[in-house]
Amino acid sequence: MISPRPGPAWTEFIEIVSDRTDGSWLFRGQTEAVWGLSPSAGRPQKLGPAGYRANDEREMFLAFKREAIRFEDRLTKDLEWLALAQHHALPTRLLDWSTNPLVAAWFACENEESSAAGGLHMIWVPAHEIADEVDDPFDPTLRGVTLVRVPPRAARITAQQGLFSLHPDPTAEWDPRSAPVRYEKLEIPAAEKPYFRQALHAFGINRGRLMVDLDGVCATLAWGYRTRT
Repeated sequence: MISPRPGPAWTEFIEIVSDRTDGSWLFRGQTEAVWGLSPSAGRPQKLGPAGYRANDEREMFLAFKREAIRFEDRLTKDLEWLALAQHHALPTRLLDWSTNPLVAAWFACENEESSAAGGLHMIWVPAHEIADEVDDPFDPTLRGVTLVRVPPRAARITAQQGLFSLHPDPTAEWDPRSAPVRYEKLEIPAAEKPYFRQALHAFGINRGRLMVDLDGVCATLAWGYRTRT
């Protein structure tokens, strides 16, 4: 059921992000507000009984590169390959962020099966704290979380106006308040998620625009068919 009118969370969301349009804020949406900021390569549900081993993570990435070269031949750096893997659901040490708060809100609300409140994470980052390149994302000497831009050769990165946080220890939950950033968080009640999806779709934010493939197009059309009145 589509919420007929915006609730307080939508109003608060618009008020908050309207003051964060200078490009210095990054946004991340998560289906459940209780989730922390930890990349998928270190999450218990992704690890299985063997637990986390850095060598296993790197071997998985190298296997991805060997297979993915059949479908993608424009990428030249490991960070670009890692970003591509992230956008195709391979467990990685990256977390997605966007300079567009509407994109982040969509990711917080797009799962229609979730009955939990969504979370919108917001960080203000000085420009000099965002790296333009990391030679080896698996370098064992890396310390602390790094925010990094990736050249937008992958269509999804461009569509989602994306950047990444790179986590040398994927098993550690990141607390941005310990970094040189300003951090805030907004919860989106589950009851308001349908209105968010409707409003964001009206603004052109949907799976078809963000995923940039036929699966995304068909998922958006199917959603419209399912929610029509």
